[in-house]
Formats: sequence, C-alpha cells, structure tokens
Amino acid sequence: MKRDEIGTLCLKRLELIDRLDSGELDKENFILENYKMIAAYDRVGFNVLSVDEGIMKYHYFNTLAKKKMLEADALEYKDPRRSNQLKNEGFDYYIKKDRITLNMLALVDYQGVNAYYIHMNSKSLEGSIYEIDFLEFDRVILHSKDRKILHKLKTAGCFQGVYRDSCIKGYVNTKVY
Repeated sequence: MKRDEIGTLCLKRLELIDRLDSGELDKENFILENYKMIAAYDRVGFNVLSVDEGIMKYHYFNTLAKKKMLEADALEYKDPRRSNQLKNEGFDYYIKKDRITLNMLALVDYQGVNAYYIHMNSKSLEGSIYEIDFLEFDRVILHSKDRKILHKLKTAGCFQGVYRDSCIKGYVNTKVY
C-alpha cells in the first residue's frame, strides 16, 4: 500500500460505507467489496504516518480477518479442520489490526479520541467489544477487544466506563458468520 494510493483508497472506503448505509450493500457484500478493493495488496506494514494511512491499514487487516471468518463459516460442517484453520488465520489478522490501532492512537497521542463499550446483541460479545471514535476524522470508528489497547485508553483518560450504542450499531450487530 503506497502512500500516494492512500487518498484514493480512503475515498473508495467511504463510498462503500455510503453504499452500506443506503442499503445498497448488506454486511456480507460490504465485506466482499472491501476485499476486492484491498486484495491486490499483499505486504502491508505496521508503520503509521497519518490517520488516513492508519485507517486504510486497519481496514486492510480487518477486511482480511472478516473474509477469513466468512470462508471458515462456509466450511464449518463440510471441512471442520480447514474451517478452524481459517478462523485462526482470521484471528491473526485481528491481532495485526489491533497493532495498527495502537499505532494510530500513538500517532494522535490519544488526543481527540473517545472510547467506550458498545451494546451488542450477542451475549458473548457484550462487555468485551469497545469502540474508538477518532472525533476529528470523518467516519474513523474502530473496534477492538484487546485488553492492552483498553488499558492504554483508560490510562490516557479517553475511555468512558459506560455502555453506548455503537455509531454503526446496525453493522456491528448484524451477524454474517
């Protein structure tokens, strides 16, 4: 992912979000369209020099994780062993996504960031997923379950110990896998 491509990718990302918001795309097709957008990139590093670069790298790893989870779900009963392998690959991408999140937070020095737990329809996810809103940037909303990130958000004083509806609650509460 080259720096001169970041702006174009950010615009495409926002277009896909608009299509999701308008109902033109459902969650699964949103994931697949995002995958088409990022599939050409195979070596994405962890260095973050701007929020735009960070959001695209976050988006890259998050999309790969969700795509692996979709593939795993499709094979859950046909090939359980392969399904578990794909889930583990997805979890590895989520870990990489969280590394990007930490780098983005460090870049902005935890300023202009608001974080809180979000209400989830899933009982198993309630109380574990929190949202990180980069207030000064258009639709830069991240999610995580990572305890290290949570600790750093609390230490920086930008984590509210309350539950709120997610800014994108329709998306986060729609199950696809």
